[in-house]
Amino acid sequence: MKKTIYKSIIITCLFIFCCSLFTATAQEIDAIVTVDTEQLTNEQLQNVENLKNDLEYYINSQSFLTDEWEGPKIPVNITIQLKGTGTNTYSANVFIVSKRSILGDEDGTSVAMKFIDRKWTFEYNRNVSLSYDKNRFDPISSFIDFYMLIIIGLDLDSYGELDGSGAFRIADNILSIASNYNALGWENTMSKREYGRKTLIYELSNARFDEFRRLMFEYYVDGIDMLTSDKEEAIDNIVNTISKMADFKERYVNPSNLLDSFFYTKSNELAELLNGYSKDPKVFRNLMFLDTPNTSLYEAARDGKKR
Repeated sequence: MKKTIYKSIIITCLFIFCCSLFTATAQEIDAIVTVDTEQLTNEQLQNVENLKNDLEYYINSQSFLTDEWEGPKIPVNITIQLKGTGTNTYSANVFIVSKRSILGDEDGTSVAMKFIDRKWTFEYNRNVSLSYDKNRFDPISSFIDFYMLIIIGLDLDSYGELDGSGAFRIADNILSIASNYNALGWENTMSKREYGRKTLIYELSNARFDEFRRLMFEYYVDGIDMLTSDKEEAIDNIVNTISKMADFKERYVNPSNLLDSFFYTKSNELAELLNGYSKDPKVFRNLMFLDTPNTSLYEAARDGKKR
């Protein structure tokens, strides 16, 4: 009897252990990091020779959420333009691009979000050890964690209404902790006219912007994911969603980091999808209102001349 009990206990423990291993390896991100070192001295260059590998290993082996990740990993490309500012200290312009899988298209992806952050400063040594701690500020890992959580949240939002809220709350907490250290880019102040981490996470976490987050979900589920099954209806749905987005902007907010980031990311995709579209020409006026910097792109698409 005792042997049976002990055997059951051992089996149960092994099961729990295996489950914990599986959960721990359920990473969300598949990142490729590129480090541009053209502006560094030879000494600085030698010091950062492992930075690319250190960041890729950290991101690709890390689970940023406690929930088990379902579905494919999110492809992310990170390009870091480094400048040396002192002994082992650096500033960087960072370009981050994430993609989102298209349902019904096994190999298809849609560019989900592009970010340009020009305010990253940190100290780096070749023997650095990066660890994930959402309650501790680290100039390197906190920056990476913040953006990976934003990307994860946006990916979740694209499959379920407001499903990314948990990830955004963690990112907001990281910013709140970082703001106590007076580090560049982590200021706890907002500027709608200038891109900033605080403004972006505020908009993603504020109920006022829930409507736009739901419209981004609609854009994917009723639009992008339907392209392979019914392209005409999918494009009509996208046109309808764009109309709702224009109405949201007119009623509630102008300008917005979130809206600007979305259309900075989606401008080429939208122009290609709507190239020569004539059912509802108002869609192009809406796009020019939502994304004025790309007016010429939408004019070309309206005229069927997008290349």
